[in-house]
Amino acid sequence: MSNEFNIRVDETVHWKANQIVAVDYVYTETRKNGEQRDYHVAIKREDYERLAASITTPTMPFNNFAKVLRPFMMGKYASEDIPEAFRLLDTDHSGTIDIGELAVFMPVIIPNASPYLLLHHIQKADKNCDYKLNLEEFTELINQGIGRDISLGRL
Repeated sequence: MSNEFNIRVDETVHWKANQIVAVDYVYTETRKNGEQRDYHVAIKREDYERLAASITTPTMPFNNFAKVLRPFMMGKYASEDIPEAFRLLDTDHSGTIDIGELAVFMPVIIPNASPYLLLHHIQKADKNCDYKLNLEEFTELINQGIGRDISLGRL
């Protein structure tokens, strides 16, 4: 998709009493013909916590969610945050992220996501075909812009 247009992403993190209360992402896509389109994605702590309480799958605390969300949403522009996001998702400390670990993060972004949807995206970056992502593979997944595509309904 990046060959079709240039993408700029801006992030705003809202804090209150040492807690992240919301994160906003604004994407500006500029096509080769000069046409621009803006997209806005906002996630508030209260909405996250309400949704997290209503689903049956495990979720992560909002501050950790926001740390993982940043590289997903900003892609290559947040490359320095990828190792921390990987560490937070790798809950069994195996050095890989499997579908179950990724599923702890994804339901809030796509509440009806099936394991098959997650597997489909894992397979895009899973070079050794073990249905898990090591840090290198996870970095490739992030750099492909998966978070942007998910949040903008492009899957």
